[in-house]
Amino acid sequence: MGADMGFYSNWILPWICDRELSDPALHSIRRDVLRDVSGCVLEVGFGSGSNLPFYPADVRRLVVVEPSAGMSRLASKRIAEWGGEIESHRLEGERLPFEDASFDSVVITLTLCSVRDPARVLTEIRRVLRPGGGYHFLEHVASSKPRDCAWQRRLNGLNAALGGGCQLLRDSERAIAEAGFMFERIERGILPGGGIIPRWLFPVVWGKALAPAER
Repeated sequence: MGADMGFYSNWILPWICDRELSDPALHSIRRDVLRDVSGCVLEVGFGSGSNLPFYPADVRRLVVVEPSAGMSRLASKRIAEWGGEIESHRLEGERLPFEDASFDSVVITLTLCSVRDPARVLTEIRRVLRPGGGYHFLEHVASSKPRDCAWQRRLNGLNAALGGGCQLLRDSERAIAEAGFMFERIERGILPGGGIIPRWLFPVVWGKALAPAER
């Protein structure tokens, strides 16, 4: 990676992501996603910590995974304000350094779009989540509307180049199901808010799925 792209990835892109993904219009969805998170909790793709204010009051310790130093730098203020305990790992979700069935809940929001191997990440999440544990998710997905999907296809390369690999055409709902999770609840809509990016490009799904009771 060249020096210019390194500066962009470490400083500009984290600022853009934090600005877009911390939009107050997303607060109600984040609150809904996290409303019954409990027990020992792992968040994959912690980013700038936008989920922290919406964890239930009895969750006071998190294990988090985030590969970006720039995003982790932005998260420091929210961590201090939250006041709980954070065990942070700077790594990607394709290989998690945790034992099998070591978490009661796993949280991942707006992350599967940009990982290199979504199926591998989901396999790892299923492995570290206890049987019957909750997988709490929010993801943007390919549009079911042909016209909007066509625009997603046209803009996907540019979006990936400027958005840290973010893909507009992933079917994360199907990927979650194919990984063996069972949906307890699922909602669908359009990413709310204003921002600098047209929101109709980002249909979203969110809710909770359960790890299989048996491996």
